[in-house]
Amino acid sequence: MTRKVTIEELAAEPRWSEDRIRGLAGRVRGNALRSWGLHVARHWGPRAPDLVRSRLGLGADALPDVPTKRHWLPVWAQIKLAHVIVDEWLDGDILAFEKVFGETAGTGDKVIRWVAAKLGPTAVLKRADSYHESVCDVGKCLTTANATSARLDFRGADVFGNPTWRILNMMGMSTMFDFMKRDMGVLVGYDEGPRDFVIEMAWK
Repeated sequence: MTRKVTIEELAAEPRWSEDRIRGLAGRVRGNALRSWGLHVARHWGPRAPDLVRSRLGLGADALPDVPTKRHWLPVWAQIKLAHVIVDEWLDGDILAFEKVFGETAGTGDKVIRWVAAKLGPTAVLKRADSYHESVCDVGKCLTTANATSARLDFRGADVFGNPTWRILNMMGMSTMFDFMKRDMGVLVGYDEGPRDFVIEMAWK
C-alpha cells in the first residue's frame, strides 16, 4: 500500500535501532558525502570531525574530512553521520540538518554546481539513475523527468526503507534546487514498501 509522506512526517517517525541501521547491506562511495568534515569543523570546531568518527567507529583513513570516490563506506555511515550531527549539535532536530546538508552538497563541488545550473533540473534528474549506480552498490534508481517535473523511483534495497535515508534524499533535492536558484513547487515522497521509495517533485 502506497503512503504519501512529507519531510516533516518522515522526521516524526521513530529512528531505527542501532543494530538495524548497522545491519543494512550495501556500500556508498565517499564522494556521496561531499566535504562533510570541513563543514562540521567550520560550524563546531576542529575537533568535531574526530568526534563524529569516534561515534561511528570509523578512523580518518576510512572516513576522511573530504572522502572521494576511492573510498567505499558502509551504507549505514551516511545515516549515522547525520544522526551524530543532529544529536550533538542540533538538539535532535533532523529538519535543522538541511542547512548543513545544503552546504555540504553544494560548496566544494563548484564545477558540479556550475554544470548543474547550466543544464537545469531536467537534465540533471534524468541522470539520477546513473549517479545512484556510480555511488551505491545496492538497489536501483529509475528516473522520469520532463520540463517541469520528475520522479525518482528507488527500488530493491533495505536502506530505501530507512526514514533518515528518505529525509536526506528529499533534502538533497531541495538543496539542489536552491543552488540552481529554481523554485520547487512540489516535493513529496511515497512509501511503497520496506525496500522501495519514490520522490516526486515539480517546479516552475
